[in-house]
Amino acid sequence: MSLVAPSSILSSSSPLTLQLRIALPQRTHPSNLPLAPRLNRNLTSDLSSIPAYSRNTTSVSVYCLGPYGGGSILQDAGAASLVMGGAYALVSTFDKLSQRNIIKQNLSRKLVHIISGLLFMVSWPVFSTSSGARYFASLVPLVNCLRLLIHGLSLANDEGLIKSVTRDGKPEELLRGPLYYVLVLIFCAVIFWRESPVGVVSLAMMCGGDGIADIMGRRFGKLKIPYNQQKSWAGSISMFVFGFFVSMGLKLAS
Repeated sequence: MSLVAPSSILSSSSPLTLQLRIALPQRTHPSNLPLAPRLNRNLTSDLSSIPAYSRNTTSVSVYCLGPYGGGSILQDAGAASLVMGGAYALVSTFDKLSQRNIIKQNLSRKLVHIISGLLFMVSWPVFSTSSGARYFASLVPLVNCLRLLIHGLSLANDEGLIKSVTRDGKPEELLRGPLYYVLVLIFCAVIFWRESPVGVVSLAMMCGGDGIADIMGRRFGKLKIPYNQQKSWAGSISMFVFGFFVSMGLKLAS
């Protein structure tokens, strides 16, 4: 018996396939080969489907790297690191601007709210077309989620983070709006990704629409909604109008 093992790599969106060519003597049944138990145990191969006496050489396909092949995993890991660094730089920049009183804290918070989610969504084309790319992308908001939990529970203290994303500068506020924000980012990345416009519209309304609603409501929100005096007509209308245009722009760009 002789064993030859050339590899055949499919496209990056398919599992990596290793083709094993097993040279069989004329009247040797595959189940009697000493290699068969090892293949079945370690490489999830099924040798029972090989014809017993049909021909001398048979190919066995073995799936060993899930949804990844080639350099896709390196591309996605690099893209996740790049986007994560950009997200940290964004929050740090607005934190310094608010500390120097260049912009007000409330405006800084809303600009982070608008820009961070939209930039996250715009970065999706940087990732590969592999089915596992969405999980690498979701690592970015996941890291921010853990950061919010740590500081929201007062396990660590970061005044810059607290001031840049909360209304009143209280750590426990991180466990409300900011935490829900990153959870929605994770949900849209994992569930909808680039395959459904639902994710694009949802993030456009949450990031762009809701973010601009607070800014417009504070400036032009004298006329309140009758059933909710904390909300204004100007802010509510701005949310839907701005969210609509942002979602259309992102959809056309993609």
